[in-house]
Amino acid sequence: MNMLRKLQGSIDFGSTPAVEREELAGDVSDIMDALFEAMKKLPDS
Repeated sequence: MNMLRKLQGSIDFGSTPAVEREELAGDVSDIMDALFEAMKKLPDS
């Protein structure tokens, strides 16, 4: 999970306007949460 958060933090939205940055950050967060939930369902190997 920490690696997912580091990935999320490393995404650079560049010169995107603040409103769009917030929206994109929310979308990225939703994707990261979905990935984490999917990863929890995978069997341990």
